Amino acid sequence: MAEKSLNKLSYYDTLSNLVPGIVFLWALPVVGPFPKAVTSLILTGNTVVDSIILLALSYVVGHVLQFLSKYSIEPAIKRIFWEGNFFSEIYLIKAFDKCSKVEHQRHTAFAHEKLNFTQEDISLLDDSEVKSDEDKLKKALKLSNAIYRTIDAKTMDAGIAQKAHLQNTFYSFFRNLALLTLILALSDFAALIFGFSQQAPKMAFFGLLCLGLMIVFIVRAKERGEAYIKGLFWSYT
Repeated sequence: MAEKSLNKLSYYDTLSNLVPGIVFLWALPVVGPFPKAVTSLILTGNTVVDSIILLALSYVVGHVLQFLSKYSIEPAIKRIFWEGNFFSEIYLIKAFDKCSKVEHQRHTAFAHEKLNFTQEDISLLDDSEVKSDEDKLKKALKLSNAIYRTIDAKTMDAGIAQKAHLQNTFYSFFRNLALLTLILALSDFAALIFGFSQQAPKMAFFGLLCLGLMIVFIVRAKERGEAYIKGLFWSYT
């Protein structure tokens, strides 16, 4: 079990942190306004040492992107697509209409019968008018998320629902890429406005390209986040 957990951690770090970090360092002089000489400042000329340095720096940059995207891109995703909440908080609430009637009945029945949530709790999730009562809504949001967290913990401990958990890794991956492209776009536009670069057409093109990619990555992150929650429930209930 410990070996499986380490493998998952390694895969998560590689995809969600290392890859965006590598892409970011590569893109700074290619897509962004920074000269290639900036990157070469940290290199020694030794192929092996330079590879280690770049991998280590990419890993650190990836973690920084992960941290920043959690407080920038993720709130935007929540506001745009999930009414300011996490998808796990609204998925089981009937009033948000995020799952079909059959799915809702299946998941809530499982929560009551197998996870020992009370019928009173389940009735709160079934209330189609819960959004009009702030106190009830807060309780319903916490309840839906509590059921998700219970299932998430049980599937992780049992080593099941791997395809669903993979979607969560991709959610973080696309969220990080969205922030990466936003930073590149802002850098290009800043260089264009303040004259940091002599290649104005290039900066304008890549700035717009990065904005377009950011939108694509935000949508993909939203899709993977929803696929994670839905897959988790269907794999376990």
